[in-house]
Amino acid sequence: MKILIPLIFIFSIEAKLLDKIAAVFDSNIITLSMIERVKDSLGARKNISPFIYKKTSYKASEVIDLLIRRKIIRSKLSELGYIIGDEQVESEIKSRESKLGLSREQLLQFLKSNNTNYEEFFEITREALEYNIFNSKVIVPLISISEQEIKNEFFKQNSNNKTIAYRYTLVDFTYNNGNLPKRKYEEFKNAMIKFQQGSPLPAKFNNVSPVEIGDINEESLDSSLQRLLKRVGEGEFTNPILLHGNTHIFFVKKRDIVDSEVFLESKNQIKGQLFQKKLGVITDSWFQRESSNHYVKKFL
Repeated sequence: MKILIPLIFIFSIEAKLLDKIAAVFDSNIITLSMIERVKDSLGARKNISPFIYKKTSYKASEVIDLLIRRKIIRSKLSELGYIIGDEQVESEIKSRESKLGLSREQLLQFLKSNNTNYEEFFEITREALEYNIFNSKVIVPLISISEQEIKNEFFKQNSNNKTIAYRYTLVDFTYNNGNLPKRKYEEFKNAMIKFQQGSPLPAKFNNVSPVEIGDINEESLDSSLQRLLKRVGEGEFTNPILLHGNTHIFFVKKRDIVDSEVFLESKNQIKGQLFQKKLGVITDSWFQRESSNHYVKKFL
């Protein structure tokens, strides 16, 4: 009985400790107090690292993910030979003080009013520097945006803009046996897509042959075809359409704007929009893959 009492006491202590453990990353423990500290100092974190702390509030499980990501980033940078030392952090802080025209005393007062202190600010700054290097060295090289993607996004955003005129190079696939029943349209389209990719034509469509129509302005096209073409991007097929007694489907080989200045003015903005969309998706995918290389256990 005397032996059981110490064991019960030990188990009780361990239970209390485990109750405070929110997650484990490799050999590192993330506690509830760490999570609460992030939530309490969120205002300062958003001010210092808005690209990391994007939301106005976070659930405990979301804070765990942020803390795990920070550890994964630090591990990856160490692997690549990037270590953000104290001197570099201090240099960055002095640079910020200079740009904002703040003295150290004013900075400390600002931190106090934002429910944080210099030591915490120091580590948040380190985290921000690490994230910037990680983003530029690891994530950005994974993002590519083609000219065709930019064009297609421009066309999508301006599909109802009647002031923009288009010029096309089309490939016309004509079903020469007359009017193809609409219930066969999807089958016809799928067959043409596969044919364009190198597959042979099915026997029922073996009389279809592609004809390229180069450099043609949309004004010279049938109005129903004009409307159809506005719904697809360069490198895509339209839906089948009945024209002059035969069923056609068109592959948009090239689509340009007659007045290219309109496109050029929007190009950089659209590229930035596409970059931001891809940035989030690729970053999430990268962390998901990289997490498999670590021991991660969450208790919340």
